[in-house]
Formats: sequence, C-alpha cells, structure tokens
Amino acid sequence: MIDKMSLDYSKKMEEFGIKNKILEHASLVEASDVVAELGYTLNDSVATLIMKADKNFIAVLRRDVTKISFKKIKKLLGISDLQIATPEEFKQVTGLEIGTARFYVPGIKTYIDNKVFEAKMILGGTGSLTTTFQCQSVDLKKLPNIQVVDVTSEIEEIKINYKGVKRVFSGIRATGRLHLGNYLGAVKGFLELEKTGKYETVYCVVDVHSITTPFDKDTLSQKKREIVIDYLAAGLNPKKSIIIYQSDVPEHIELAFYFSSVVTIARMQHLPTYKEKVKQHPNDNTMALLNYPVLMAADILVYKAGLVPVGIDQEPHLEVAREIARKMNQLYGTDFPEPVRFATKGEYVPSLTGEGKMGKSVEGSYINLTDSLEEIRKKIRSVPTATTAGGELTGGLKSLFAFAQLFMEKSEVDSYKNEFEAGTLQFVKLKDAISEVIFAELKPFQERRAKIAADTKYVDEVIRDGAARARTIASETVKEVKEKMGLL
Repeated sequence: MIDKMSLDYSKKMEEFGIKNKILEHASLVEASDVVAELGYTLNDSVATLIMKADKNFIAVLRRDVTKISFKKIKKLLGISDLQIATPEEFKQVTGLEIGTARFYVPGIKTYIDNKVFEAKMILGGTGSLTTTFQCQSVDLKKLPNIQVVDVTSEIEEIKINYKGVKRVFSGIRATGRLHLGNYLGAVKGFLELEKTGKYETVYCVVDVHSITTPFDKDTLSQKKREIVIDYLAAGLNPKKSIIIYQSDVPEHIELAFYFSSVVTIARMQHLPTYKEKVKQHPNDNTMALLNYPVLMAADILVYKAGLVPVGIDQEPHLEVAREIARKMNQLYGTDFPEPVRFATKGEYVPSLTGEGKMGKSVEGSYINLTDSLEEIRKKIRSVPTATTAGGELTGGLKSLFAFAQLFMEKSEVDSYKNEFEAGTLQFVKLKDAISEVIFAELKPFQERRAKIAADTKYVDEVIRDGAARARTIASETVKEVKEKMGLL
C-alpha cells in the first residue's frame, strides 16, 4: 500500500501541473537497486542533490548517469565554496532521510541540469524508501523557483553487458495453468534469479513442444496464455525477463533444423524419454516427437544460454544439447556454450497422493494456483491418511506435514505433531487448517491474476514485447550459424 506521505507529494506535484505515477517496491536506499527492482536502469533515474553554496543551500537535479561539475556550479553562482550537504544538513533542509530526496524542495533554489530533459520519462524520490515518483521530465519546468542549467559532465550510457551476465532459459509446456508445485518449486526461484541482476532470464511457453504429442487445438491458444498470466501474477517482471511463446520466435524452429544435421536418428531413438512417449502414444510416433530434444537444444542455444533450471529427468535432453553444441563448435567454429542443469532456490512440494512430488502428469496430485478454498479443501481432504493417529507416518501423512511446514508457523506444526503422537489428532482438523493457510497464501496471487487477465491489452503487449526482444537475440544467432555453415 502506498503511504500517505508519498500520496500527498504526488497530489502536490499534480497541483503544479506535473502528472505523475507512484511506483511501489521493496524498501531500498540505493538508486541502482530501486531502478533494477522496477525494471529500469540509471538512464531513467534523476537524483536530487542538496548542496551548500557558500552559506546558502541549493538543490541540483541531475540524471544518475552524469556527474556533477563543481567547477561549473561555482562559475554559475559566482561562489568559491561548494559542498554536498551532510546527512544532518540534508534532513534539516528536506525533512527527509538520505536516499529519499524529492524533485521539489520547498524554500530553496533548484537548478535542473539540461541533460535531465534528454530522458522523456524519469524516476525520482518521494520521501519514502518504498515508493518512487515517475513523471515526464519536461513537466519539471513547471516547478516554482527553478532554473535550467548545464552543470554536469557528458552522459555515460548505462547498458547491460550481456557478456558478463549469465543467460538462463526455462521452458514450460502449454498444458494449462501453473500449480502450487510450479510456483514454490520453480517460479519463486525464477523471481530470485530476476532480482539478482546477475542473469538475463528467458521464460518460454513451449507451445510447439506441446504439439509433439496429442493435443487439443481448440484450447491450446488459451492454455498458453494462461501460463503467461500466471507468470505475471506470480511477480515475474516483463521488463527484466523475456517472456515468450516459442511459436512467436521462428528462429527456434529454423535452428533446430540446422542442428538436426549433426544428430543421428539412432541417437534420438535411444533416448529413454522418447521410448516412454512412444509407449504412451503408440499411434503418434512422429518425427516431431523424435526431434523433441533437438528443438529443446535450439530453444536453449538460440539464446546461447548456459544455465537451464530443469529437473533431473531432463538431463538426457540436456546432454543432447551439449553434444550438439560441441559438434557445431567443432564442425563450424560456432561458440555455443554447453548448457548445464542447475537448481533454483525453491521448495519441494509433495504430491497429494502421498507419492513423489506434485505434478500435472498425475491426476489428483496437484493444487492449481487458481483453486478456490472449497476446491483446495476437497483436494486436501482426499489425501490418504490412516484410520487412527499415532505410529509410523504414512505417505499421505508425510505430505500433509510437509504442507504444514511450508505454510504454518513452527509452533502450530509442532502442536499437530504432538497430537498425532498422542493419538488424539483429528485428521480432518489438520487438513482443513492446511487448506485455509494454502488459500491464504494464494489469495493475493489470485487477486492480482484477475486484474492482469482482465487487462488484455497489457498481456498482449507483454507477449509482443517479449517476442521482439527474443527475436533480436535469436536472429543474430541464426545469422551467425548460417554464415558458419556457408548458407550466407
């Protein structure tokens, strides 16, 4: 919730004719952390410096990608002594803490460096560490007691150097909405990756992979859209991560064909996953199914991603991707990385059946992120337990206590365990308590999701923007491969 101080400041700026938006974020002091959290860079950020010019205080607004020239300010004001205000002086002048300075500082002269206006939309402080002010730079000229000046050095453009950033690729099949296991086991890890700034992340709904086995053409389009909405509702930032449909980036398919020229049919036929799928779908043993691992290799390597957060069951496919990378590098002199599997920080979420982990492939094993309290209660009540409390924990009871540890306070979990050991635990009481805490965890997600799903324009924009950004990277990779293979 936006605090009253930020809202009052926003209202005051509106009175000056400065249309604005207040953006919420975690409590942060450093401008670099704030803009990264919001999906921007220091190119978009403007700092307000409080300075002591001889005996008078002034405010100087500059873009964070520029440096103040003390020499220029001294010459402009005709002074000999110029210093940055101390924290005590800053608080005395602004009434705020360091790191929260606003564009408008009542009672003192404000100088705005002319390079501020080279950025159309800008970010600045609100007086709070949990909100940021956004407006059009040109509107700052409406502030009282201001002067536009030239008091900074040349702009040092801030750009992400992707050579120093590890690229991560993750794909999920378009089988419908995410479940609790996806969220706690993977998506929360994706959010942590996104926040570090150490990785460039590409999250793909692999809809083309979905047609390698029998699928419903009438629901595929909606199912894949649901996943994008779930990603956004869970908190993935489309300005920090690239979120795409596989089919929107045809370079995946093109690169897969080039890759297929260095892989034998025999190699594909010996993969255990291929054999399993043929058993499941004996009447649908297609070339698309056989080439599934080649397309997966293209998904990853078209972005030259070196890290892939997938389960151990996907290791045989990753080995194919590594083999393809090695062969392409050896035969054609490309520079593909050999991608490795790694684990994001997430929780293991057990199946409702009492065996293994939660997954869509086992009916009755999962809780959808969009399930109502009644639906969750019905599913949790179906978890197999025992006839009486006490003794050794069954698989179902282990799952229940695992859920309790994930969502309840330790003291509450211990209380239920003590009741079980004493033989007095009523299983339905534990199940209903678990249902309620899971729903309480999911309710904010569901509320965000409803708003995002209703904003079709925004979702369409995210998908279009993701495809455009992805194709910029993918097209360069394909062009390079074609040149190396003699096709260009």
